Amino acid sequence: MNKRSVVAAAALLLSGCALHPVPEDVTGVDTYHIVRQIRCETRQAAAEFVIKELRRLATEGGDQIAARIVADYDENPETISNFNPAVFRGTNYARVRDLYNVIYTTGIAYNFDLTMTEDNNLGASADFLAPWATSSFTLGLGGNADRQRANERVFTITDTVGALLMNLSTPIRGERYCDGQLRGPNYIYPIAGHIGVDKMVQAFFELVLLADLSAPDKGTPPTMADKLTFTTLVDLTLTPKVVFSPVKSGFQTSDASLTGVARRTDVHKVTVGLAVEPKQAAALASLRTYLFSKERNAGSAPVSRSVAITGVAGALTPRLGVIQANTLTATAGSQAEQLAIVAVDQLKSREIQLVPNP
Repeated sequence: MNKRSVVAAAALLLSGCALHPVPEDVTGVDTYHIVRQIRCETRQAAAEFVIKELRRLATEGGDQIAARIVADYDENPETISNFNPAVFRGTNYARVRDLYNVIYTTGIAYNFDLTMTEDNNLGASADFLAPWATSSFTLGLGGNADRQRANERVFTITDTVGALLMNLSTPIRGERYCDGQLRGPNYIYPIAGHIGVDKMVQAFFELVLLADLSAPDKGTPPTMADKLTFTTLVDLTLTPKVVFSPVKSGFQTSDASLTGVARRTDVHKVTVGLAVEPKQAAALASLRTYLFSKERNAGSAPVSRSVAITGVAGALTPRLGVIQANTLTATAGSQAEQLAIVAVDQLKSREIQLVPNP
């Protein structure tokens, strides 16, 4: 490698520096589109669960209303935004409405903790050779220029399943919110692709509706939280070296080398919380009985009895708005969103270790 190659390699390392590391430096996908991807993935998972239950009602129960909704969805999936549980009218559909009201009022909280760290290190060394009498004297000189920049971006957003399904289909400037957003897995930079929220959504509703999922606090409606951590390391190391042909006299440079390290480490944490709306939790006991009964397949759903909500923790019932928790601050528009925020906070709080004074 000649001197010009060494200089070119150094310039390449220097040009890769980012003063303010952000996700798009690596993938070209900015924070806004990362959030869109995950919200749309959650929306798709919820839509598939809703349609699965409607399809079961249509095929096993022979329900014509459900069959029409499923047929419309199969022709155009965006018709899910027009579905409203109130379409099932009358006392025979009371528990069917309960089922979809539980789903549609479920609160979701997403906490993003995106950390980007970039290291750019340059090192140079040269060996000088001077012949004397019967031996050669070698002098080595070296120097380094090491730099590191880091950025941690933390924020929380909230949704309800109903808002995702019903409010994201309105075209804005000719484009729907989720158009072009649903992607497959990105194994190099996972946060920019499908991260598996669909599995969590499906597991949550199955546990709530079929397995009597309990909340951490007795009397609180069911909640669930998952924390996903993705780490991506991109490491470029360069060690070009120039070797000079030695001569017999004079003080000479025998060789010169340049070392360069360009390293980018991204650690992305996404914590997702799901929670049942307290007002809908009262119907869960009778709803679970219905889901395991013959009534479900017969298309008949008697009126469920009203059950009073008791035992909801006092800390969870203040006026809705800005919620300041131990590890995050977020805005909740419903009690379900508030509970989802609390579920996320409880999971993240486990990361904090309080060390008592000696």
